[in-house]
Amino acid sequence: METLGGEERPGQLELARAIGDTIEVGTHLVAEAPTGSGKTLAYLCPVVASGAKTVVATATIALQDQLWRSDIPLVRRSGGNARVALLKGRGQYLCRAKLDAALGNDALFDTRRHADFENEIARLEEFAAASTTGDLSEVEAHCGTVSTVAIDAVSCSAGECPGALSCHRGGECFAVIARELADDVDVLVVNHALYCAHLASDGQVLPEHDVVIFDEAHALADIAASALGADLSPRGLRSLASQLHRAGADRSATDGIGRQADALERLFAEIDGRVVEPAAELTDALNGASQHIADAVAAVRKDEVSTQAAQAVKLAGVRRETVARMVSPADGDVVWVEGRRTMRIAPVDPGALMAKRLFSRRAVVLLSATMGAGERFEPLARRVGLDPDLPRSGGANPPGLGYRSLRVESPFDYREQGLLYVPRGLPDPNDPTWPDAADAEIGALVDAAGGRTLVLCTSNAAVSRIAAHLREGSEHTILAQGEGSKRTLIESFIGDETSCLVATRSFWVGIDVPGVSCVLVVIDRIPFARPDDPMVSARRELAQRDNKSPFFAVDLPDAALILAQGSGRLIRSTTDRGVVCVLDRRLATKDYRSVLLRALPPMRRTVSHDEACAFLRDVVTSGPVS
Repeated sequence: METLGGEERPGQLELARAIGDTIEVGTHLVAEAPTGSGKTLAYLCPVVASGAKTVVATATIALQDQLWRSDIPLVRRSGGNARVALLKGRGQYLCRAKLDAALGNDALFDTRRHADFENEIARLEEFAAASTTGDLSEVEAHCGTVSTVAIDAVSCSAGECPGALSCHRGGECFAVIARELADDVDVLVVNHALYCAHLASDGQVLPEHDVVIFDEAHALADIAASALGADLSPRGLRSLASQLHRAGADRSATDGIGRQADALERLFAEIDGRVVEPAAELTDALNGASQHIADAVAAVRKDEVSTQAAQAVKLAGVRRETVARMVSPADGDVVWVEGRRTMRIAPVDPGALMAKRLFSRRAVVLLSATMGAGERFEPLARRVGLDPDLPRSGGANPPGLGYRSLRVESPFDYREQGLLYVPRGLPDPNDPTWPDAADAEIGALVDAAGGRTLVLCTSNAAVSRIAAHLREGSEHTILAQGEGSKRTLIESFIGDETSCLVATRSFWVGIDVPGVSCVLVVIDRIPFARPDDPMVSARRELAQRDNKSPFFAVDLPDAALILAQGSGRLIRSTTDRGVVCVLDRRLATKDYRSVLLRALPPMRRTVSHDEACAFLRDVVTSGPVS
């Protein structure tokens, strides 16, 4: 790594050696590498040096693109000669067959076309002709902003793709070409969802490989549960009916799907949350939808051989499989209705499948800036399928479920740079007087910081309340989630040094605002999950069946991880200074607070309002650490 330049980071070297050892010996590593420790290069360098066929999986497509465009070229420029490729899910590439259908005024989707739709499709045709990858994330750079309606019209999910042999454009399919390129590389960059689809297919999605590295691994268990699940919506059923009609089924066959979609829409509107024992009416509607889909597929003309027909029939099969799974869930599956609009199913314990199809077959490295509670990150390790009670299993063939854990020392001096403030005098968050008291506390802290504040809330209602309060009592620009895209809000927050940004869950991670634009991070409550959260309630039941405390096995570790992620928004460089304020007195008074505090950066702590405000004023007047 010395050839890459930059400052020496002992923690980065320690991590790189541990990853190199993991690859060589064939074991598993779970490591926390805080912001600034250089974890990306710490895994890329030993991966390239090892020559082992490696898959690197990031939590999101955005992080995948960042790794591909920034970090990997840096390693290549330093002399690394590894062959590297980027692979995304099928739906992230332009589908030439869907483009043909859209150009022919026969798009297989059920939506209203806006005035500029035809112009956007024409621009997408130009993109398809010029692009070597067909990666839809490159569309904006090539031909400007294109609506999601147009993008959806030219993308094809894995669930509806009939395969290259059944597609008239299969020989020039961007997704197929990308998959073929992936076969002949040393390092393949994917995202968690695609890797979990690989696990769900028992190894049919990605090429064979020796090692997998999960970056941002704190998100892996939730992404795995989602990827191993399925969903069903009335809107999706109506779209399927429209596709089957275009594929040749007559209205008498497809209208039945629409009627069942109407029935499900009415039933879903009456359900909010988990479905433990579905009512007979709901089961009948699901079974009815499945039967009508089968009837419509049978009614597709036998001589219909178009790609559009093949796509519709493939999607119909996927929908029927989803319905069958929801009607008769497997032991360990959780079923719920989300937003009174969509029914979902997912495994409560994705770790069981991951233990069998991932950790027992190859060396795995789990990395993140925040790995949550536990000396060996036990809660996170158990959720993904590792066993903290087993010793490290290096050299075993196949690998076992034991692992090595590593907590890399941060390059930041948190005691000098940061202060954790918990206003012990505030009422309990469940007290009806707490909102007004919390709002007043936020207002005073924002004044001391001169704006420069990121407020992280645990509900949308809190975002609205706090933003309104700050706008009434402050002259600073107040930005609130929901009033613009995430990217626009972050850019505005960085651009206006004295502004404040009030946001909820999606802003607790992935925000990097070093410098004086953010010297105060306020967290309204300890982020415990809602009591009625479907997946969390199922995990609580599972813990109870294993004779564990649901609170200590599920709720507390989850909250510790999220709290650490939110607190990590403050100190982003060696010169940053500021205050993290948690407006929840339980962090200072409850016996379980030690679990939460151990997961946080080791900042100095205070319960004094005056001390916190004085620290903020000093940060504003004195500037960053010299």
